[in-house]
Amino acid sequence: KNPNPLNFWRDHQKKFPGLSLLARRLYSIPVSSAGVERQFSFAGLTISQRRSCLDPDTVSDVLFVRSIKKVLQLEPDFFTKC
Repeated sequence: KNPNPLNFWRDHQKKFPGLSLLARRLYSIPVSSAGVERQFSFAGLTISQRRSCLDPDTVSDVLFVRSIKKVLQLEPDFFTKC
């Protein structure tokens, strides 16, 4: 058993190139960062008194689109490069 999943994906990247890339990107996200704090702040602005009945999936989608938009503006081939 390996406590670090990044080691597994590094060792198996040739066998599973797409999954390896995705896993390495997901597992390398810092636990706490300024980006996470900004997401919480934006979530608070999105769920206001006027929008308090928004479906949780809708809020999640809005936050995802906002965050991925910034990533893709800085690095358009973020998900396609190996």
